[in-house]
Amino acid sequence: MRFSELAGVHRGPQDDWFDPVLTEDTPLYVDPFLVFEDRDPLFADARDMVVEFFAGCRDLVRADAGRRGRAWEKAVRMLTFPEPKEFALGLAMGSPFGSGTDEHFGARMAAALDLIGHALDRQVDYVEAFALFVPGLGVDRISDIFCNILKQRFIRYTQRVCAAHGFSGDTVRVRNASWSRASGRWAEARLALPVSPVTHEAVLLVPDRFLQDIPQRITAEGFYRWAESNVNHVLREDLNFDLAADISNSVRAERGRHLAERRPDVAFDYIDTVAERTVAEPYDVGDDPDLLVRWYEAGRAAGEAAGRRQSPMSQPSEEDFHAWLGTLVDRFQHAVEDTDLWRALWNDELTRPRKEKIVQAIAGQLWLVQCEQADVDVSREANVGRGPVDFKFSAGWKRRALIEVKLLSSRKLQQGAEAQLPQYLKSERVRSAYYVCVGFTDADLAEARLDRVQETCAAYQAESRRTVTARFIDARPKESASNL
Repeated sequence: MRFSELAGVHRGPQDDWFDPVLTEDTPLYVDPFLVFEDRDPLFADARDMVVEFFAGCRDLVRADAGRRGRAWEKAVRMLTFPEPKEFALGLAMGSPFGSGTDEHFGARMAAALDLIGHALDRQVDYVEAFALFVPGLGVDRISDIFCNILKQRFIRYTQRVCAAHGFSGDTVRVRNASWSRASGRWAEARLALPVSPVTHEAVLLVPDRFLQDIPQRITAEGFYRWAESNVNHVLREDLNFDLAADISNSVRAERGRHLAERRPDVAFDYIDTVAERTVAEPYDVGDDPDLLVRWYEAGRAAGEAAGRRQSPMSQPSEEDFHAWLGTLVDRFQHAVEDTDLWRALWNDELTRPRKEKIVQAIAGQLWLVQCEQADVDVSREANVGRGPVDFKFSAGWKRRALIEVKLLSSRKLQQGAEAQLPQYLKSERVRSAYYVCVGFTDADLAEARLDRVQETCAAYQAESRRTVTARFIDARPKESASNL
């Protein structure tokens, strides 16, 4: 369900709001650079708000002179951001319930503000700057932070949209509805807003001109690469790094954070350089070249067309449930190989396959339609303790199974079969799974590649006595049936 269906409104040519799917997150993010450049009076002070927010947190940190006292704890609470599920945006494309940034990240951000305050006399005006100091602060969490800080503006924007369409919504509690630098506190509020039937919390809209796919430009790895070219003397003389060594991206990121801690002045030179060179362009929501918006409709249509309606499941055995799950894979395979669903897995020019997350999302919507009919629960991106598995299906505690979807071109194809899926099965205490591999080229579907996956799954199955079935789907372009 999209917001427009919930509200019963039509998005006309005069409307600039993005119409989100409420049941799953859309893989787009609010790009701070785009917001900062906007001319709408409602968002004209966006950068000032970010500066003021972090200045207030810095004041609290300074009040304790770096000691972990009451003011410090207050700063950490201010820097702890719940996942703003009101927006239904983000990377996982699973349930709109997310983790946000907890107190661990808040403490690391407070420490970064303390470090910056001692080393530099300047304001923090880009949330992305914290990615240089805090491990694990990726694009999803940075977007969460930014949307929390500006949430009061997006509340007003949503109310403006609803008023224009005569939609009143309901009174609903909104966490982190606003913040005060004077009190150093977040405040919740009860406001008239649309209410999601999934989260039972508010729905907040954003202008589609603010949205971008993976907009993070400031990264610890990027900082280290920049430093190699611009301040290599610092790396050699201050940190004794061997610049001739061949290192991985994760090591580059670790070194970048180490350099930021030792030389915050150099880190902000890099941030200023990125800001000056950035020409922000929004994602084209209308044309949707990467199917980041219309994946929902593509998957639902395929699910509705997948064949006869599923009957509610009675009390199948574990083996029966695994076999039934195989029929879901069959239907996705049939839709891709024998109907036109393969086209949705390629760009409009049929020159480039979709990203793995879009293939997963389309398959997921097809399966969700079938599971709704059979009264089977399906969870997208369920966190099973060691990371999120793609799909978890259950019809009671004893009848549960997983599906992991991978592209045959993925560098992690073998790792997924050898380690990732076995760990998910172990963490979730599930006894069966499908490893669904989608190929787009002759090289993807080469017999040797398929054999390796089959052998890996068979070896794990023999060792663990769990059922792991590898399935391969041919998404190569097909000739039109009329030409056959």
